[in-house]
Parts: sequence; C-alpha cells; structure tokens
Amino acid sequence: MEEGQEEIHAQIISESAKRLRDVKVLKNFFNHQDLFGVYIRTKVIHNLFAANKNLDIHKLDLFHVQYTSSLIDLFQKLKKAKEQQYLLVSDEIYINDDLINKLEKETGSNDFLQEARKQGQLMSSKLRELYGMLATGNAPASFGWGDIMLFSSRMGQEFYRDMQGEKFLQLTDTEGKKTYQTEYGVVEKKLMGKLNKLNFRVKFACGQKFENEYVEVYDFVDSNEKFVFINSIKTFYLLTEDMALGMDLSKNVSGKAAITAGLRAKNDQLKDKLATIKTSLPNNVEDVLKGYLTKISGVDFLEELQNVDEQTNILRAMLNININTK
Repeated sequence: MEEGQEEIHAQIISESAKRLRDVKVLKNFFNHQDLFGVYIRTKVIHNLFAANKNLDIHKLDLFHVQYTSSLIDLFQKLKKAKEQQYLLVSDEIYINDDLINKLEKETGSNDFLQEARKQGQLMSSKLRELYGMLATGNAPASFGWGDIMLFSSRMGQEFYRDMQGEKFLQLTDTEGKKTYQTEYGVVEKKLMGKLNKLNFRVKFACGQKFENEYVEVYDFVDSNEKFVFINSIKTFYLLTEDMALGMDLSKNVSGKAAITAGLRAKNDQLKDKLATIKTSLPNNVEDVLKGYLTKISGVDFLEELQNVDEQTNILRAMLNININTK
C-alpha cells in the first residue's frame, strides 16, 4: 500500500473508531437489545477493514456516511430528550421523598392512637359521673368538659374526617328525641340506659368535623351499637342506622399521613417509569432500528454499499422522526 493510501486508511480507521465509540456510548445508555446487535455488527465491520488493508477502505467510510452517522444523529437526539425526562422524574422523586420525610416528622399517628384510647377511658368516666349527677341532682364543683374537649382541640384538624353540612345538621337535630337535659349537657334517655346497663364501657371510634364543629363517635365495648358526642352543644345521642348512612366510621388517619401515602404511591410509579425511560423507544424508532440491524447484518451487505438505493438509505427517514419519549 502506497504512503498516501496508508494515510487515507489510517484516517478512515481513526474516524471509524470514533464513530464506534459513539455507538458504544449509545448502546450503554439505552441498554437495548437491537442497539447491542448494531454495535457488535458495526465493530465487526470496523475490525474487518482495520485488519485487511487490501479491502477498499472507502467502503467503510461509505458505510458510516450512509448508516452509522444517521444512527448516531438519531439516538443522540433521543438520548438528550431521555436525559431531560430522566432528570425531571428524578427531581420529582427527590422532592416527594423530602416532603414525605418532613410530613412523617410532623405526623403524630402513634400519639393519636394512644390519646384516642385515653379519650375513650376519660369519656367512660365522664358519662358515669354525668349519670350520678342525674340520679342525685347534684353536680360536683369540679365537673367540667375541658379535659374531654382537649382531645379534639389537639387532634381534630389533622385527624378528624370532614363531613357534609347536611349530615352535621342531621346529627344535631333533637326533634323527637327523649333526653335528659342539664346545665352540663344533654343525653338521650335511651342512650343513658344502655350506658348504665353496659357499665359505661365505651371506646373512641372516630372523629368527624364540619368546619370548626366536632362530632365524636364512640363504640360500646360490649355491644355493636355506637353513639355520638357533639362537642359544641355537649350532647349525646345513639347513632342510628339512618344517621350513620353515608358516614365513614373507619378509624381516623392523619391528613398528613394520607398525603404521605399518596406521595409514596406516586414515587413507586415514578421509579417504575424511571427504570424504563432509557430502554423504551418510540414504536417508529423501534421499527427503523430493527430494519437497520437486519440490513447491516445481511450477507451481501458490503457488496451492496456501492448501490445507493432506497434500501441502503434506510436511516435517512430516521433524521425526520419526531422524537416522542412518552
């Protein structure tokens, strides 16, 4: 080989090696099976010309011009779009994680459960005391609702469940109810009878709120029945099936805890998406890449390089593909 041809050969091999490195970077980034195949086939072609100087080195250059350059242009453009999307999703996960940590520090779920148990015990004692007052007609000077009201004032806004105004009005409607009425509160007679019969064994079930009004629901420990305590008017009624209709009587969950759970679920979805951002390709790119690999893997591919026809320009359409990373 003459000196001038040696220089041309060395230059084309050097440029070919650079393109091969570019394909390798793209192969590693996308981790796609067909792109692995393209890289291997491109390396085989490169090595073939590098090791055999008697071959027409211009065919290697033509191969890269017609094929490899178009492939690199397309996937570099796609890589940039993927990197931007990857960064956006990663940032969203980071922000959500930071918010989750802050909310968890502010959420007193364990304290609420403990305080709810204490509230049930306190209400049991308070109702027993109220029963004694009704029976004797005397009220101890120390009697008051401050200790009972403390629970809702501390936990109500974060834990109590929102209710509709119509439901609140229904719960506070006293019409048709037979009650004991004192300056300290109002108790439905039927409820007081059950409380006495069941030895005032009650437990806190859940809290509801309408604006700044609180309603607490209590269970009988030894019965499936429930009753309500309306804080603002110190009133107790049995909770009938009609009254309970449409009410969520499940255990209270912190509003912050609910937000945290939602953020965790969102992050799980984002992490699944993050795992596939690089490897997922638009359908049109998948199709062209598969056709590209099939073409350069053909037995007579090198011989066909001199024929600039529609098949040998399979990647020209790739440059016009509208990158869609969704």
